[in-house]
Amino acid sequence: MDKKGPRKIVTEAVKIGTYGNTKWHLQLECGHSLDTQRKPKINETRISCKACLNPVSNEVATVPIGLADEVDPLSELKIRAAIASYFNVQIEQVDFAWGTATVFLDAQQVKRISSQ
Repeated sequence: MDKKGPRKIVTEAVKIGTYGNTKWHLQLECGHSLDTQRKPKINETRISCKACLNPVSNEVATVPIGLADEVDPLSELKIRAAIASYFNVQIEQVDFAWGTATVFLDAQQVKRISSQ
């Protein structure tokens, strides 16, 4: 039986993509994130969070990217959301430091990405 996670309030939403191929990257009150096709109402919409049921392990993959030394918070959130969407991971699994992005992956995510 497929379990649904606890329903959490959407605290932030970032639109990703181009016309005709867009999605919303949502940040939930629990700290997890997910992608959806529908625009949510911030601080009103509640969404089931399956990530609350599955903790992330400590496998690490580092991907260098060219970031400026100073990035405003909204730009950083959009970049983190785009990277999380690309690797199909939660936004909290993406971290920035010294012009690089680090994506923290669990064993299943490493296997999924390496088999593509």
